[in-house]
Amino acid sequence: MGPGWAAQALVRFPGRVVYDLDDAIFYPAPVLVDKGAAARWLYGPQQVLRLLARADAVVTSTQELANALPGRTADAVLPTVPDPWLFPRAEQRPELPLRVGWAGTAASLGYLDPLAGVFERLEREGVARLEVVSSEPWRRGPSTFSRWSLDTAPGFFARFDVGVMPMPDTRFTRAKAGFKMLQYMAAGAAVIASPVGVNTELIERSAGGFLATGAAEWEQALRRLAGDVQLRRRLGDRGRAFIEGYADLDAQADTLALLLSG
Repeated sequence: MGPGWAAQALVRFPGRVVYDLDDAIFYPAPVLVDKGAAARWLYGPQQVLRLLARADAVVTSTQELANALPGRTADAVLPTVPDPWLFPRAEQRPELPLRVGWAGTAASLGYLDPLAGVFERLEREGVARLEVVSSEPWRRGPSTFSRWSLDTAPGFFARFDVGVMPMPDTRFTRAKAGFKMLQYMAAGAAVIASPVGVNTELIERSAGGFLATGAAEWEQALRRLAGDVQLRRRLGDRGRAFIEGYADLDAQADTLALLLSG
């Protein structure tokens, strides 16, 4: 946030600077597309570009993000991962409605908008209900709302039978980390995600859920999971087993320590 010169204090810092990114924040954020010139200037990537140029080392969360870095290469790719042992397990009840969960920042709430009609039908029929965990409610479709907090976050995910991660296919989203999907898996929830960026790899490697493109595929996947609790349990168990191996926090700490020490 802010003009490039606001980063000058860090640019002049004489010590070692390691810059860690889990979003392509060197691209203009999608929320700025319809904003005026002043907003684009204020919230643009000027500081990011200066810090990338200054950094002694750069860490990214995905290879796609590493490939997109302007003017330099990444020194390490460290997936953004949760600690799975902090997450209680989802119960996966056979009763309906299916408990569908989405967690994310307010800036990403718009990713749910194309599915508003799907969630309206499923809630009206008593098949599924969406819970949104964020800093503000989703106002384009039916959902319950829980305000995110660090202390209670793992418990939110344990309430989900299914965690969803819809995203449009843009250069910004293709570079995103699959953090919320990994949190769903850590809690033993089945997952449905758009086949964008690292999402495809995580679903294929974990076998913990489905990929869906378009509202019809999303609705089909949600109805299938609503009608088969055993399938949800199998997918949840696979996702949890995957994240226990994928989240190698000790190895990540060792890599980061080397980068920080230089």
